[in-house]
Amino acid sequence: MTRDNLLVELSDAIGATERSHPVRVAIDGVGVSGKTVLADELADCLSGLGRSVIRASIDGFHRPRHRR
Repeated sequence: MTRDNLLVELSDAIGATERSHPVRVAIDGVGVSGKTVLADELADCLSGLGRSVIRASIDGFHRPRHRR
């Protein structure tokens, strides 16, 4: 499966989900695994399907290691 195919399948599945409230999607994984890039690409795909997207991130959520 290519990345483009994955994005199409994910966006189609999310786009087909109908709820009475906003649909929330979370992307989790280890650091530097491409979560932010995937989330940005997926948001673009969903916007292309006419879905409203609010893109939120918690990158940088942790306090610096020396202050923990």
